[in-house]
Amino acid sequence: MSTIKLVLEHDIEPYLDLLAEVEHIHLDRNNPNHEQWLRRRIQSHFQRGALFYAYHENEQDDAFGIVAVLHEEAPIGIPALGARAEVLDIGVSKDHRRKGIGGILLQHVEKVVKSRGAYCLLMMTYAEDYDVIAFYGKNGFVPVATIPDVFGPDAEGNTILRKILR
Repeated sequence: MSTIKLVLEHDIEPYLDLLAEVEHIHLDRNNPNHEQWLRRRIQSHFQRGALFYAYHENEQDDAFGIVAVLHEEAPIGIPALGARAEVLDIGVSKDHRRKGIGGILLQHVEKVVKSRGAYCLLMMTYAEDYDVIAFYGKNGFVPVATIPDVFGPDAEGNTILRKILR
């Protein structure tokens, strides 16, 4: 039976390979610079309050997918400051793609952040990654902005997608 479990910072180690794959196909965990970058990025997510959830087919299996979501709760009396949440990272291992796992992870974080008062869920992806943008569209996300040249001149930009949670 499949399960989605909350991954705490001290339990992140088994998920590093999957998170490296999520970050970039050229990220090499055998390269100390890449490994340090990945660990700093994950640590930064946790420090900001991100929640990580992993999809497992059963308790004994490795994770097939992982998602990190950030929802900063609003201070009392200013609910608008807690109206948005952001998917920071999401990915499914290559062998398990196109089986609905990514959609299951998105549905899970939507429920979590909606229960915490989020009105919308945002995420960013590479502007020219049409398959990924189509995946998000299939899951109810709409492109709302594109930021060109995020990674330098002549490099692709980022597309911001949003889903209103009702």
